[in-house]
Amino acid sequence: MNHRIAAALAGALAASGPLLAAPERPLNVLFLMTDEQHYRSLSLTGNPYITTPNIDRIGREGAQFVNATCVTPFCSPSRASFITGLYPHRHGILVNVDGKGARQAPLPQHAFPNTETILHKAGYATAHFGKWHLGDTGDFDCYESRVYAGADNQEYKRFLDERLPKSKFADFAGPGRYLDRPVEMIPAIEKAYREFTKPPSDRVSYISIIGRSLIPPELLPETRITDAAIERIRKHANEPFMITVSWSPPHDLWVIPEPYYGMVDRRKIELRGSRDMPEWDQRGASKRLGDLAGDEGVREYAAIYHGMVKYIDDQVGRVLGTLDDLGLAERTLVVFTTDHGDMVGAHGCIGKSITGFYDDLVHIPFLMRLPGAIRPGTVVDRPVSQVDLMPTILDLTGRQAPEGIHGRSLRPLMQGRDVPWRDHAFCQRANHQFMLRTATHKYVFGPKPRMAALYDLKADPDENRNLAAAPEHADLVRSMHRRLIEVMKADGAATTLPADPLASGE
Repeated sequence: MNHRIAAALAGALAASGPLLAAPERPLNVLFLMTDEQHYRSLSLTGNPYITTPNIDRIGREGAQFVNATCVTPFCSPSRASFITGLYPHRHGILVNVDGKGARQAPLPQHAFPNTETILHKAGYATAHFGKWHLGDTGDFDCYESRVYAGADNQEYKRFLDERLPKSKFADFAGPGRYLDRPVEMIPAIEKAYREFTKPPSDRVSYISIIGRSLIPPELLPETRITDAAIERIRKHANEPFMITVSWSPPHDLWVIPEPYYGMVDRRKIELRGSRDMPEWDQRGASKRLGDLAGDEGVREYAAIYHGMVKYIDDQVGRVLGTLDDLGLAERTLVVFTTDHGDMVGAHGCIGKSITGFYDDLVHIPFLMRLPGAIRPGTVVDRPVSQVDLMPTILDLTGRQAPEGIHGRSLRPLMQGRDVPWRDHAFCQRANHQFMLRTATHKYVFGPKPRMAALYDLKADPDENRNLAAAPEHADLVRSMHRRLIEVMKADGAATTLPADPLASGE
């Protein structure tokens, strides 16, 4: 980067007021995103099983937000919050958008200001590759219609049929399939799969396909997504761009080929957390599948999960390497995060299909790099949320965030300034269950179906002991409940929660 431009940008970022004037040469934005990635899945955050040098690089050369949470452990609502700066109760995406919009209609482009459209109108080249999960990307002026490079993508199907015809596996007898190609499953998983998929099977019965894929890494959908993103970065190297690369792993299906499949020794996988979960989580598909798979099967899934993270780290490395090769790293804001977490075997669970708000599900990795503006190795421990991404990107690119959003720019926190900031994380599941997380405790409440939980995060970080029904914690339960209602009202959420969560009949 030109030293005069770098100095001007650093000075602007150090100013106490909002950054309204864009740098002489506009910043690029590269948003790298996964689906369902656990906070501790990175070597930067303590993963003992694999190393993630490429993702770690973003945090080591920039900022790491160690207390970041999602707005909900659902894909679509979290993704809508990323681009609108709003909590789900405001943008209206409360559950996952399906292809037909039957349960949840897609996010309308013009309903709320969103990051991509704002930058597109400002002259940025914008593109989105990979998982969108908010409808058709083509409904947004800033994007082209694009289907994830997987099972529903006809172009990808033709590509895979040419490179790896299904006829090659005609003699494969196992029940597992991914992209119409075999998945080799160990006996414990295959037994669980056959039981889990018995009629009447759960609508998420497909998550029990867990094992070794016979599709080589170079033919996987995510490799193709990376290829397309790199091509687009090269195309727009001489103009400002905002490009999103959104990979599905380590989301189910938990299937990966060698060398990633065998990277983690199953015997070394630690299964954290008590299996004595609250009743509302005992009914979840993730708990049921974990019980069927047993410890051997859960360790198999967890090892594959970490192998998938390693695969994605390699894809991140390819993208970051492209920035380096083109000389773009110095003027590109790079963000890495995910939409929500995954149990990764905690409490005996496989996946995320439970009702609760364990930190395994809501605590997310969140990293940001911008040379000359973010000091390498910055660690931010204040509670930050997905709603903060939109105003941060707009701030750093020299634009005012829209009024009335829930999020705030993270710039002052990255600068180490002592500014007023929220002291909590708020999370919700549709309009039925809610979570308030402070530095010391987590409170969960849902009236229908009835659920109440209180965890001491300092004494019980694995959330094994629900204290909500203990008489000695009644005052704290009521205090946290009042705070929850106050937070919801302040953020414009309509609440019919009872005034006293412990009152008889509530």
